[in-house]
Amino acid sequence: MIKELEKRPEEFVAAVKEAADKYGIKELSERARAEKNPVIAFGAVYNAVKEGLHLTPFDEQIMAGGFLDDEAIVELPTGEGKTIAAVFAAYYSVCKGLPVHILTFNDYLAKRDREWMKPVYDLLGVSTAYITEKTPEARRREAYNAEVLYITVKECGFDFLRDFLVFDEKEAVGKGYIRAIVDEADSVLIDEARIPLVAAGKIKAEKDETLPEIFDFVKTLSEEDYELSHETENAYLTSKGEKRAEEYYGIENIYDEENNELLGRINDCLKALYILTEDKDYIVKDGSVKIIDRFTGRVSENRSYPGNLQAAVEIKHDLKVTERGVVMGSVPIQFFIRQYKYVSGMTGTAQSGREEFETLYGLTVKAVSPHVPSQRTDLPMAVYFDEEAKLRAVVREIKEANGRKQPVLVGTDSIEQSERLSVLLKDEGIAHNVLNAKNDEMEAEIISNAGLPSAVTISTNMAGRGVDIKLGGADEKLRDEAVGAGGLYAIGTFLAESGRINDQLRGRAARQGDPGQSRLFVSLDEEIMTVNKLKTLIPARKYPEKTAEEITEKTVLKEVARIQRISQGKTLDERERLLKFTMIGEKHRDITFAARKRYLTGEREPHFWQDCFPEEYATAVKKYGEERVNKLQHEYILSVINTQWSRYLEFASYLREGIHLSAIGGKNPADEYNIGCEEYYETIEDRITEDMGEGLSRLIEEGIDNFTVLKPSEISTYLLDESGDELARKSLMEALLGDSGEEEEEYGEEENEDTEKEDESIEDKPKKGFFASLFGKKK
Repeated sequence: MIKELEKRPEEFVAAVKEAADKYGIKELSERARAEKNPVIAFGAVYNAVKEGLHLTPFDEQIMAGGFLDDEAIVELPTGEGKTIAAVFAAYYSVCKGLPVHILTFNDYLAKRDREWMKPVYDLLGVSTAYITEKTPEARRREAYNAEVLYITVKECGFDFLRDFLVFDEKEAVGKGYIRAIVDEADSVLIDEARIPLVAAGKIKAEKDETLPEIFDFVKTLSEEDYELSHETENAYLTSKGEKRAEEYYGIENIYDEENNELLGRINDCLKALYILTEDKDYIVKDGSVKIIDRFTGRVSENRSYPGNLQAAVEIKHDLKVTERGVVMGSVPIQFFIRQYKYVSGMTGTAQSGREEFETLYGLTVKAVSPHVPSQRTDLPMAVYFDEEAKLRAVVREIKEANGRKQPVLVGTDSIEQSERLSVLLKDEGIAHNVLNAKNDEMEAEIISNAGLPSAVTISTNMAGRGVDIKLGGADEKLRDEAVGAGGLYAIGTFLAESGRINDQLRGRAARQGDPGQSRLFVSLDEEIMTVNKLKTLIPARKYPEKTAEEITEKTVLKEVARIQRISQGKTLDERERLLKFTMIGEKHRDITFAARKRYLTGEREPHFWQDCFPEEYATAVKKYGEERVNKLQHEYILSVINTQWSRYLEFASYLREGIHLSAIGGKNPADEYNIGCEEYYETIEDRITEDMGEGLSRLIEEGIDNFTVLKPSEISTYLLDESGDELARKSLMEALLGDSGEEEEEYGEEENEDTEKEDESIEDKPKKGFFASLFGKKK
């Protein structure tokens, strides 16, 4: 932490500018490396930005850069120059001898930001590089040697996993997991935090031939045979469905342990058929299933559904079933971030994620005021009875803005909604562009024109990250006309599960002191209202009848706004619950990866054959020579560790799929899962020794020239679209045993109109220091 900034930020900024006025870049940069003085280092960056980019950094950028040196999340509004702010922090870290990874939101930004800032770094004598999905291995290895590397967290995590599978230290790519500055931190550290990164290799992988037949059986089930929970996004058999499955497959009890795999496949097929929806959860494009990220609206490249769910969705659309090989390594993004010793981040929407940053990561949020006060007008939320009334109101609002030539950006929650809105606009004769996951390759062109006068752009939340919409178009030639019309009008058509998602859209309007406005349109039939039981919060006599008019009843408006807070609280609970299930595996992975790396680098030499099988070892040495045998043992232990870790992951996945059944016996699924994983992991050392012994016997029998070491081929990397909802003990108990409680009233009690007390459990929920200490501790 920069002490001068913490106590007197204005004085720190003044000292930086004074140093920049007094000395040149060369002298400042030499002194910064030698003295490791933040004022001198920031002064060097200040001058380098002026000379290299012909821009004068704002005081707010200097301040934000200083806060980034601390382990904090910095909130800097859209358009205020987070890219330059990061350079201040990155350079000071380099001066302290710390290699820096700036983790960007996507590949485009990794390349753009590095190339944009390269003149600044060059003047400072700092080596830089960037990595995208298409960067070849040799260039990747070289890029990791740079003092500042721009890369997405996904690519960095994939390199981390691939390095676990190499057999020569020279083949390893990634390194320098010391200092991370996370751009769009709320998206990476919260929204996508629990998404596992996966590395798989083809090692005699067998295709599952039973799933198509199971899928055909599931299609024969009636609505009485299964239940759907849209709240937990799960599907499961009812008692009638269980009997049908048992009769069909000739089994006594589908919940017997030997039937766990069958039950899991049936549930996956149910979910593929009745929970996952095309054009909302995924699209089918170029003969494959492409998952839509629920937070960005973008197609998520290289992302798959877990287990057999991916194949079930492919079968649903008569597509070729994907063979992904054997999972040999995986790490959720939030645990990969823990590889870094120092972490900070920046985003335009951090305040509403403050509790999650502090609770899950031990990171404080520090807000920096905009250089020019925001001129955006945020209009009151407009609430309508149903989707039809809401979209027609949105069209009227767009038509009115279009009449005064005001540019409009509309953020929708799905491809389906964006296309419905498009039809309504066509009926009104309003020209517009649609940007969604089906045509995201046109994003740059569409967004560059979104600030033109009269432009109407419909987007499935895609324009929310790393996008700068300039009034008057990319060249700003028609800026005056767009400003005169009121600036960009950002309209949201759904209530997101997190306020940050809606805030991101608002942040597109009124950048850097420009005029602009925003408004959110919602309806009472949205999924978030149903899942969080809005009707139970509103007295029956005040719940509105069907109407096309805007709803103005204060009680309704209050409870609609409260729904988002309830949803945010549930989301945090889900992340904490998932942590309870995954942290034991992360401990085991850290131990395993570290042990293999010691063997890979030669820090530790394997002596399994010498110590455990001395007679067989002596025989092998006599036949083939000590040097050749030891070299083979070094290679073989790496293969055995990979195999045993892959088997551990397979066991953990199998255990997790059926662990909810432990709730029937009154046990805690999280505890039972952790105990099961720990007990299995304790046997791995014996399993490794056994495998090494079998390998030595095979070596003596087959001969060293015929001995083959099992290695993965065609290593692939992808992301699992995994929520962890199946681990929720309460919802699963309700699913399996039925809810023993009283049925809820359709509407809330009329006399209980004051719901403030109910809100306390969400608003004033105590911090869970366990998670803060787990993720906030220093290495």
